[in-house]
Amino acid sequence: MPVTPSAIARLRPARHRRPNRTLVTRVDPRVLVIPDVPAPRRSRWERVRSGAWTLYSRWAWRAAAARTERTRRTAHPYLR
Repeated sequence: MPVTPSAIARLRPARHRRPNRTLVTRVDPRVLVIPDVPAPRRSRWERVRSGAWTLYSRWAWRAAAARTERTRRTAHPYLR
């Protein structure tokens, strides 16, 4: 017994089939050699400033997320 599509499915446009993807292979492998160069030494002030910036950016992201959540909840109180 054939399976007939539902009325909603019949209203939708037909699916577009993608062509089969072809696997691209490279014959000659290329090797990238990166020299082992030590990173430059950072001063104590640079390390402190970097840590402070990380903490500030995390705080700013959390504050923005909380602000967005508050705005969403006040706009749609029934979505709590």
